[in-house]
Amino acid sequence: MSTRVAVLLAGPFAVLAFVLRLGERLWLEPFTWNIHSAVLGLLAFLGLLVGSGAVPVSGYLLLTRSARRRLKTWHLDAGKRRFTAPVSPYGPGPAAVAAGWIGGGTIPTERVPNQDHMRIARLGVMTSISIVTAATLMIFTLLALVLLAAPSTPTLSLDSEGMTLRGLWRKTRLRWDELVPGGPPRPSTNNPAVLVLYQQKAGPAAGPPRRRRLNPRRLHIDTAFLADTIRCYADNPDRRAGIGTAKELTALQLSSEQGLPPAHHR
Repeated sequence: MSTRVAVLLAGPFAVLAFVLRLGERLWLEPFTWNIHSAVLGLLAFLGLLVGSGAVPVSGYLLLTRSARRRLKTWHLDAGKRRFTAPVSPYGPGPAAVAAGWIGGGTIPTERVPNQDHMRIARLGVMTSISIVTAATLMIFTLLALVLLAAPSTPTLSLDSEGMTLRGLWRKTRLRWDELVPGGPPRPSTNNPAVLVLYQQKAGPAAGPPRRRRLNPRRLHIDTAFLADTIRCYADNPDRRAGIGTAKELTALQLSSEQGLPPAHHR
């Protein structure tokens, strides 16, 4: 299973989380009212609450396990002469399921007077607003998954001129000649939250280098390999022409595995 398919599969599980959360409140919560022990009743209520979210998250993680175990390296896009790194399913997948669960909890419910079951609260316009809000949240979540998984928009791509980091609403372009050589260093911890790059604009009025923060956890690529690759092309202009070729990708992988500067492998 590819990482893009894994991201898209979060959509059905987000809908499932929405249904389970709302269904738990409407049809399962009333069963806890007949438990005579307050402690047991509370535990049953909490169990249903947690279970409505844990079931879809666990199902999603189980189904997409093979995608998360795929080799975390660059994808070779020989047609466009570039290396690309797709979005990691670790973050968007569970986040989308959580959004569905939250959406199901935003719809107000109330106990039917003199009866042992629940219904959607009759609050007039407030109920309508809550339903529209929940629907908007779900639509936004599903749309975000589609955009993140679109094959034409890799999250991070490298070409001979520089690197492009693409988010949901904007993209950032960094030229190799603008990056301060020597960085980013190989991270000292496994899977750090941030890699820091320094961008130096040309010209006497450019000022000090500007910090650029890159979140490697968003990407399905080994963090140390990512840092080694960026540092290689910032330090070695002669290597940039090889970006997007199988030979260059093999050289990068070998040098990173051996912990040597990538420029040592030609």
